[in-house]
Amino acid sequence: MPNAQLSVFQGANLLLSALLGSSVLIIPALAASEAGLYSLVGWLIIIAVMIPVVFTFSGLGRRYPHEGGTAHYVAHAFGPSHSKAIAWLYLAIAPIGPPVVFITGASYFSQIFGGLTLPALTLELAMLALVTLMNFVKLKTSAKLQSLISWALVVAIILVSISSLFYQDATIQAPIVPFEIGHLGAAIAIMFWSFVGIEAICHVANEFKDPSRDFPKAVFIGVGAAAALYIVISYAVVVHGAYGSESKNLNSITHIAEIGLGVFGQRLVAILGFLGCFAAVNLYLMSFVRMLYSLFEGKGNQHPLRKKSSLGIPVAALFLVSLSIALVLITRNNLQFSFESLLAIANAMFVVIYLAASLAGIKLLTGSVRIAAIAAAIFCAIILYFTGVSGLQALGIYLVFFILDHLSNAFNRTKPKSSHSI
Repeated sequence: MPNAQLSVFQGANLLLSALLGSSVLIIPALAASEAGLYSLVGWLIIIAVMIPVVFTFSGLGRRYPHEGGTAHYVAHAFGPSHSKAIAWLYLAIAPIGPPVVFITGASYFSQIFGGLTLPALTLELAMLALVTLMNFVKLKTSAKLQSLISWALVVAIILVSISSLFYQDATIQAPIVPFEIGHLGAAIAIMFWSFVGIEAICHVANEFKDPSRDFPKAVFIGVGAAAALYIVISYAVVVHGAYGSESKNLNSITHIAEIGLGVFGQRLVAILGFLGCFAAVNLYLMSFVRMLYSLFEGKGNQHPLRKKSSLGIPVAALFLVSLSIALVLITRNNLQFSFESLLAIANAMFVVIYLAASLAGIKLLTGSVRIAAIAAAIFCAIILYFTGVSGLQALGIYLVFFILDHLSNAFNRTKPKSSHSI
């Protein structure tokens, strides 16, 4: 584009912001729970794996620009049935993925006041109600404010992580997990969650001053910086044994903050962690609402899920998504299953979506970008294997949507014939 003015540094900053969201609060501890000290190696591997994924999305975004993203690419490569299945798979993450962030946010909120006695479910549902209300009245936090919160959180975590390493007992005290390829693979699969949304940088690939020269530089700088930050944080997590149980995993960063900077550090990280989670779920909620709204585009604006309020908000879609999240939070509380299980299935569903985009890239792209798509597809398939049962569940959900779409199409084809015979 003629007025493109995005510098290498600005592009790297955009990518780094996408990679360092609320994931920094929980993923290092979850990965360490799987592979211990070897999770540090896992970060190097996942960073290398995601580079061809970035270039694949960049190639697809330049050739097939569309807000539909992966579903749009899959439609061009494999047809509408696969595209709709991918779109519904993405939407199916709505009641599964955001609860992980609500659970994390509620945990951090309780730590602001030294541990509230309010039930966790009450805090989670209160956060959900507030986010829903904000979207209903179209009250948005500015992009600058969200970016400020994100960077303040990252800087605070880096500061407390480094400070904690100068603590007199800063040696690896936690039991060292024996090296096993299965444990390392499982840790890398969990780390994938940190990179969900990495395709966002690809939508501005053509806005660099010199895209062919500057975009690769921005990718390598942004990804390299993220790798360094995650490794420092993960090392602090391993050194202080801040992982293992669900409680330790949820509170790992505040535990490190208390070691590094005392109660002040712990409260500061708790405040920023809560605000970071709140900003993240606000974005999550509206992205899923927009997806649900767009899926019923062919039904006309009179369809309940297409009707908007006077403020332009698709009310039914908003409340349906919020209700599904609330039901999952309540079910989890009653059945007492871990938030890690929610993250595992949501993460596996994203791996399937990225694999679909990579396979679409193999079919649609040419040259070096096609080679990147081949590498990305191989890597995503390997990561999907290490997600285990969650990966099988994600594939099963995708197949159900694909079969339902085929059955719906078959029914629609036979419907005119039966009415004509009558």
